[in-house]
Amino acid sequence: MSVIAHRSVSLQAALVEMGARVLLKPLITAYPVQSWSFAPLLLAERIAAAIPWAPAGVEVSRETIAGVDVERLTPTGEALRDDTALIYYHGGAFLAGGPATHRRLASVLARALGVVVLNVDYRQLPEVGLGSSVEDAYRVYRAVSDSRRYRNVVVGGDSAGGYLSVKVIELAYLDAVRAPTAFFGYSPLLTPTVTADDPRAEINDAYLTIGKLRSLRTWFDLGPGTRGADDVVVVPEEAFPPGVLVAASGEMLRIDSERLHERLDAAGNECDLHLFDGGVHAFPVLTGLTPESTEAVRLTVAFLDSVLAARQARQAA
Repeated sequence: MSVIAHRSVSLQAALVEMGARVLLKPLITAYPVQSWSFAPLLLAERIAAAIPWAPAGVEVSRETIAGVDVERLTPTGEALRDDTALIYYHGGAFLAGGPATHRRLASVLARALGVVVLNVDYRQLPEVGLGSSVEDAYRVYRAVSDSRRYRNVVVGGDSAGGYLSVKVIELAYLDAVRAPTAFFGYSPLLTPTVTADDPRAEINDAYLTIGKLRSLRTWFDLGPGTRGADDVVVVPEEAFPPGVLVAASGEMLRIDSERLHERLDAAGNECDLHLFDGGVHAFPVLTGLTPESTEAVRLTVAFLDSVLAARQARQAA
């Protein structure tokens, strides 16, 4: 239930932030939010998916779960937790990215925890709205959870994927089905709605802008999904399992993590919040490229390890 500040800034992280401010932010600011402008944003995932590479120490395969495409990453080491699965939801503002762009991070989590990671290829803009993304995310979770193949199911993601993780927690609670064992969020986008007095507008983010989020908000409400694009402030605290949140102290969506942590902390829920100076939005995705990214993932693994160990001890008692 603590907030941990990480003050040191590595050269690598400083260079990434500088590059984001100089190159990425002007591009994002100028990029139009129109139906024709979404297609180029899919190029990164298509290029990454076209490269036939598999991270060391994991087997990569494709399958369909409850009608949703999923990339399965299975550690090849001997210390496999065969009773646990981790469902990962990638970020990308619900319009970019996919399993291939996030395969490096997913593979690190799979190896470090010794668990199967299901990297979900949910539907995105402009073909569908955010509600359909939520439905895909939840369908995968329900299928995995209801199968009872895994005693523990962890959910997590970065940015938009962090939102999906929390909505899965909410829907599982509302449907009175088995809750996830734990959750984690890397710079999760938890409040799609931009208000007139939104405090996030005051933050000079390295590359995100409140104006772009405001422009995307109307697109989030596209059908055909019925789950909507509600803010996670509607999710009751008692729905949440133990969780860990990570954000950059200078990013716009730090506010989203702080709001959720404050609510869970006040309710007595187990939730750690790590704030890193000098990072950029969703920086853990860069694991292995900056010390801060690697440390954020290590802290996530340590937290999840402790939750899984405690659960195993209770079950054995």
